[in-house]
Amino acid sequence: MVVDTIRTIKLLGKWSANRAMGRKRPLVAVFSLTHYCNYYCPMCPFGDADKEGQLRLARKSDLSTDQWKQVFEKVSKYCVWSIIEGGEPTSRPDFMELVKYLYGLKMPITLITNCSLLHTLDLDELKKYIQFVTCSIDSVYEQPYCKVRGVPATMFTRVMDNLRLLTEHRVPHYFNSVITKFNTSEFIDQTYFDRALELGANAVSFTFVEDRADVNYSLLPDRQTMVKVCESILDYARKHTSPQIMIPPEYFEQIIQHGRGLFDECGVWKSIFVNGNGTVMVPCWKFNNPENTYNLLDCSVDEIWNAPQWDIARSCHDCEVLGCIWYSSQPISTFAKNYMRGLSKVIGQHKPELAGTI
Repeated sequence: MVVDTIRTIKLLGKWSANRAMGRKRPLVAVFSLTHYCNYYCPMCPFGDADKEGQLRLARKSDLSTDQWKQVFEKVSKYCVWSIIEGGEPTSRPDFMELVKYLYGLKMPITLITNCSLLHTLDLDELKKYIQFVTCSIDSVYEQPYCKVRGVPATMFTRVMDNLRLLTEHRVPHYFNSVITKFNTSEFIDQTYFDRALELGANAVSFTFVEDRADVNYSLLPDRQTMVKVCESILDYARKHTSPQIMIPPEYFEQIIQHGRGLFDECGVWKSIFVNGNGTVMVPCWKFNNPENTYNLLDCSVDEIWNAPQWDIARSCHDCEVLGCIWYSSQPISTFAKNYMRGLSKVIGQHKPELAGTI
């Protein structure tokens, strides 16, 4: 899939004009296709142990195929890139139909998946529509992977097999890891990087876990261990060009020095995050209450982005180490330069004919 450069330039121009007039508008679309996930990750609200209840919720609340298409139409007029996630998005029976539709709107697509169901998809068909797959691989070793993800060893084996399938079918992919107290050792000894390369990932991205406010436990490593992890990642980045580390070094440097990421104003508004039921929470999921919730089936993007609740983001610094929030809160030049550099490397490794189109 070749990125539509003219479309991207037009949307960036429109976005810049809105910024010049003091308007905030989204630049990246995140579609959480379903409330259901077959994993039990304790750092994620979709890790609910009651999977039957979760399935009932998904059947009741998830948007239909046609409703998602309506949402895609609305959002595509604003955003230069789209991210499909969940829950586990590949669990939807209409997953491929939705991907094809989004592709038809000329929206470049990143798929975020736990990779457990990739063997059920036609990967040769998938790679026609997806720019690349983000594989949620918190650990490259069985024991910590299963502990973080709450799954049996058989699932780890399946995921490893599916990662090899991605390589065999030449589907561009990279790894993303949430760093918790259970998986720090492989970043400190740097074996995560070597194993990622063996599994076909030419780029990796990381974020420390941001502890949830709705639970009474912490998954965050202690400060000393976090510093060791950051120092090791920076050391690896200095000595190696592959796999590409997609998070800028400033993120890790700030955690070493300050124990958290630094930013002036939360940039959550640069992305539109659409929940499985079509709602958008303003400014984000931490403010999940009825007065902060808008439905894209009923409202326009402009109406939602003119909501007064966005002012909360001006002073909110609740997310201390969450990499995506830190990243989006940096100057747009930093965000674009590092993100596109990482994408270019992944695509350049797997699809040389596309490397010059981004």
